Amino acid sequence: MAAPKTTIKENAKRLSPVVENYLLSLYILREEQTNPVPSQLAAYIRMLPASEELGTSLPTILATLRRMSRDGLININSRKEIHLTATGDRIASAITRRHRLAERLVVDILGVELSQADQEAHMLEHGITSFLEEYICKAVNNPTTCPFGKPIPNSGYKPPTGSVLSMDKTKAGKKYLVKSIPDEDSRLVKYLSNNNLLPGNSIQILEIGDYRDVITFKTSSSESALGFGSASRIYLVELN
Repeated sequence: MAAPKTTIKENAKRLSPVVENYLLSLYILREEQTNPVPSQLAAYIRMLPASEELGTSLPTILATLRRMSRDGLININSRKEIHLTATGDRIASAITRRHRLAERLVVDILGVELSQADQEAHMLEHGITSFLEEYICKAVNNPTTCPFGKPIPNSGYKPPTGSVLSMDKTKAGKKYLVKSIPDEDSRLVKYLSNNNLLPGNSIQILEIGDYRDVITFKTSSSESALGFGSASRIYLVELN
């Protein structure tokens, strides 16, 4: 496969790692049906690796958002909701693609534990050129999803045919296939891994404990429980 050449002009156009991380975060939040206000974006950014040195105070985040708006990457409406512009969306899609290919690389090729994959991918994504991206994609067999089950942009991903819903919207007694799990919370990922609640695996919902905000579930290896907050970011496909 002929790989594209990386030019000096291409590298010069790359945004700062901070702005790239903001665009990645906005892209992910939009996937989760959220057009965040600044405080919601701040809460998400606080979960990213400290090594990214993003600055998580609201004044810092507002200052960065103002610069991004000035540069034509985002719009903020009268309700303070942040939306990607066409330019911002194109760049965010490219960053998300690099990030998820980097996750595939560290898990599938290097054998990094799933709970550490997101952190390592953040370290790698900012240095991946379009030239290297092609080679990584080939090395990991042209995947359409990351190890957490999320679509890789421009990969030919096809969504599942069944109804997709978040785990907090499930019904007791029903069986589901795990579509995707969040990647940025390493402690949660480790817990999900230990309980085999991973993309491609099936689970059964045993109890929806509304009175204590906990969902009890069963996988092939264990029975366990998860709070509604974490469950709301896990996406499942209903099985007949």
